[in-house]
Amino acid sequence: MNIESLRLAILNYQQLIAEYQLERQKLLFKSAETEQEFARQIELATRAEDGGLAAGRKIELLSEMLSRNQGEISDFDKKIHTESAKLSGLQKELDLYLKQKHLEALGDEREALSLQDKLLKKNFESITAMREARSHISQGGLLETYDGYSMLPHRGKFHIITGVNGLGKSRYLRFLARNREVQNYCQRIICLSGTMYDRFPRVSEASKYLCEYFYFGNRVNSNILSEKAPFRILSSFMLGEGCNGLAGSMAGNILEEMGFARQIRLIFSPRSKTNTLSGTIARAERTGLTLELTNTLEQSSATEENLAKLRNKEIQLHDIVFEKGLRKLGLSDLSSGERLYLLSTLALCFCVTERTLVLFDEPENSLHPQWQAKIIKDMVSIVRNMADECTVVIATHSPLIVSSAPNDISFIRDLPSVEPWMKSELYGRNADTILSEQFGLTSPRSLTVASLIQDCLTTLTDVNSEPEKFLAAADNLLDHNIQLDADDPLYDTIKRIADLREMYA
Repeated sequence: MNIESLRLAILNYQQLIAEYQLERQKLLFKSAETEQEFARQIELATRAEDGGLAAGRKIELLSEMLSRNQGEISDFDKKIHTESAKLSGLQKELDLYLKQKHLEALGDEREALSLQDKLLKKNFESITAMREARSHISQGGLLETYDGYSMLPHRGKFHIITGVNGLGKSRYLRFLARNREVQNYCQRIICLSGTMYDRFPRVSEASKYLCEYFYFGNRVNSNILSEKAPFRILSSFMLGEGCNGLAGSMAGNILEEMGFARQIRLIFSPRSKTNTLSGTIARAERTGLTLELTNTLEQSSATEENLAKLRNKEIQLHDIVFEKGLRKLGLSDLSSGERLYLLSTLALCFCVTERTLVLFDEPENSLHPQWQAKIIKDMVSIVRNMADECTVVIATHSPLIVSSAPNDISFIRDLPSVEPWMKSELYGRNADTILSEQFGLTSPRSLTVASLIQDCLTTLTDVNSEPEKFLAAADNLLDHNIQLDADDPLYDTIKRIADLREMYA
């Protein structure tokens, strides 16, 4: 391929990528509009006296549209990634050709021949790599390529991933779930999510996996959000392999600490009688089973009978009733924070086994700060009791999540990065310290900023005789690049220090 051909190919790829990006953006706007209408129809369905039949039909159509849009967006993402990789290779190749021609013009034949060898080697390596990649995939290699953080976690440890939005935290969790090397080691992968925008693989992919895969998020295959779907998966474990004294004791402890009774009631309904649009079913046809979450929990004829019916798809979980004081609360009666906390911790109590990988995307969502700190402590306690070797990876924006993972078992990484996992030294540190050291943010109300301002004011008293001390103190403060609104009481103070710094410089 000559230089002109390379340039033309690069131009074509640039144009093709631009077209893909434009079409993808159109789909994003279309999807956003559909999601708004979807939410409106959900609200109408909940208010309608007829069970929301009309809204239900529209919801099904909108759900199909959302699913198609997401599929098309995903296709464009793959196309853009593929063509961008080709473009990058062509640009590097063009750079080498131009350098070779330049050296030939200067008469440096040895260096030109060396570059020519590099070009030949580069072409050979590209062809070989492509063949190897195809062979690797056909023999059960990675299910997808990933150009972000690719360091695998340490077995049996806790891992925290931080970083600003859009830098690949959720994609990294998906990469781990799809990674064949990880699947080969794990017996089970458990995916937990505090966000509806997680990127975990769909359950339909599980047939390709070398281990068991369970998704406890709220998305179902048609992209409809369901608060019951993850609890339906959980109910099978509560009646089956998780129905034992250790799981019952730990689950009961969690409930008690949250103010609930240790007793829950599972309500089942016949699958064949359920109206999928209105969700209505005669109360007389529902059956219930009470579980005492104590160290005496064990399988009984009732649990085995209901488990068999669940597996045969004769019944499905209709609700779980919790007791809080004198109140009985179904899933829809719980706050979003209570529902997330209960689902996440109970899933670990009843589902964790040896060599389990737990992936948790944004556990802090909907949780009070006190619960953000508590959920990690509960996770550590559950995992340590339920399995000798369980690996946990958490993606978060919360300094309270970061500070709650014990240093002796925790690793941390801030994206973007190509470095190995670092041992965490942030356990028990205050939020201001973690915001500064791990998230790169300094709170204007932190002790650090207060101390820096005080240094400026102290050195300002002797600024005429020792201006260098004030200048150093002012530089230390201003280097933190503290962003304040004009109506903030500290705004004038820091602005005045900045003005004085310029005056005495």
